[in-house]
Amino acid sequence: MTRQYLSLLLLAFPAVAQLPESPLLPVAASAIDVSHSDARLKYHFLAVGKQIYHCQNGAWDPASTPDAVLTETHSNMQVHHQAGPSWTTSDSRSTVRAIGRTAVHFAAPDGVSIDWLKLDVDKTSRTGDFSDIGMIQRLYTGAGKPPLGACSANQVYDSPYTAHYYFWISQP
Repeated sequence: MTRQYLSLLLLAFPAVAQLPESPLLPVAASAIDVSHSDARLKYHFLAVGKQIYHCQNGAWDPASTPDAVLTETHSNMQVHHQAGPSWTTSDSRSTVRAIGRTAVHFAAPDGVSIDWLKLDVDKTSRTGDFSDIGMIQRLYTGAGKPPLGACSANQVYDSPYTAHYYFWISQP
């Protein structure tokens, strides 16, 4: 693990003690708030990883591919977050995929980190411990954006990031 990732990890984990079980959101983030729905929180994960950006026509493609390890705050369950976007437990027994095109974005309040998201889950993709997950939130992000300025053909940039992921059970 690089020094940069360790620094991000240290930034992510102390915040856990300050967070309630269900996340608190700014009033302006009502579009990604699920606390007033019938959803019930099942997992709260802390993520450390990178967003992978590719150069296209001299500019960084705004779409990125995640590569992160999530650790559940109570059980220490390990999950790999990757393209799709999808999440798979370290034992490969549980998987879930989000429907990226329906993602609801909220600009990170710090103005420099990747967006906070509310993601609907592809119900046909759910297995194992994730078989009842209906929504996923990515909140409290740290970093993860591409560099400013131009880039050259075939250039790839790994942008370290941290985030909190909340996996919600949707009630019928």
